[in-house]
Order: sequence, then structure tokens, then C-alpha cells
Amino acid sequence: MKLTIALFVIAVFATCAATAADESERSDTPPEHHHTLMEAAPLPGDSLYQLHVSLEDADGSKRLLSELRGQPLLVTMFYSHCTTVCPLITAELQNIDHRLTPQQRAGIRVLMISFDTKRDTPTELRNFERQHQIHDPRWIVARASANDVRLVAAVLSIRYRQLPDHSFNHSAVISLADRDGVVRATALGVQAADASFMATVQSLSAAGSANRSPDE
Repeated sequence: MKLTIALFVIAVFATCAATAADESERSDTPPEHHHTLMEAAPLPGDSLYQLHVSLEDADGSKRLLSELRGQPLLVTMFYSHCTTVCPLITAELQNIDHRLTPQQRAGIRVLMISFDTKRDTPTELRNFERQHQIHDPRWIVARASANDVRLVAAVLSIRYRQLPDHSFNHSAVISLADRDGVVRATALGVQAADASFMATVQSLSAAGSANRSPDE
């Protein structure tokens, strides 16, 4: 009888020890984390970022147009050798930018795409930036292939044609796209950013600033 009781006590202690060891092992093992990959929301059908357009900027850096998704975008087209309309478009873009608060300004990008695929090399684009005192990294002055220029111009309703002297006849259009690349407002002609256009710019840029991550 005493032996039976002793064996029972030993069995109980053994069970408790095994349970404690098992609990200890579980406590020392880092918990498993299941990470869910967050996929980007599908682009709207009328988004600029549906276009597979490759850009090369004044620093020679290359990126896809769709990489600009995430912040509102002021976008226009120009060419660096232009002495008439393009300087006025550039000045109007700078005027729009200067009318924003610092916080609003931080929430929006500016993109200028050249019509002149051949002559507007990164060096020429850099000279254009210096000439017009464009120093803010939010501004992207870029070129694209001839096919991509046609695509962007068509989507932005910009008409252009190259003349025999290598200059371009073109319309003056400044478009404002939201963070997903959908055009929300358009200013036609130089100095055409009226109160309604500016109100939309201010609203979208304020939202863009609020949505920025602290690391940006």
C-alpha cells in the first residue's frame, strides 16, 4: 500500500514537472507573428498612373510615372528652349506653389514633362532648373520617350506639334491630379489658376500633407 502511494506521488510530481517544463519552453519561445501583406488599392480607370510612362529627370534618375502615386500632383508639359509660353507656365506653377502654406506645399509634388525628347537631355533640364530657380526636390523636371510624351499629352488634353526649326507649338495646360492620379482640376492658358483651381489645390495638398508618413 505504501509503495502504491509512493508511486502515485512520484507520478504526480513527474507530471507537474513536465507541465512546468513545457510551460517554460513555451514562454521562452518567441510568439509567432503572422504578417499580412497590404496590397495597394487598385488604380481608378481614369488615373494617370495607368500609363506605363518612364521619366528621366535633371539628375539622370529614372522612375515610372506611377511611382509618384501617393501625393497630389501639379503636372504640365513644356520644353526647355521655349522662350514664350513655357516661361509663363513655369512662373504660374511657381505662383501656385508660393500661394500654399508650408504644410500644404509639403503635401504636393510638381511635374514638368518636356515635349523635346531629343534635345532636352538631363544637362539641358538642369540648366532649365537653374535658369528658373527650381531647387525644391518636390519639383520634377523630366523628359520621356516620344511615345510616352504622346500618351501623357493625350490624357492631359495638351495639343502640340513640332515645327521645322525644332520648336513646338503647344497648348498651355496645368492639371491637378489627386493622390491616385485622377485629374481633379485643370487650368487652361497661362495665368489661368483661378480661385476655384486654387481652392482645389489647397484642399488636396492639405490632405496630402496629412497622409504623409513621418519618414517622408
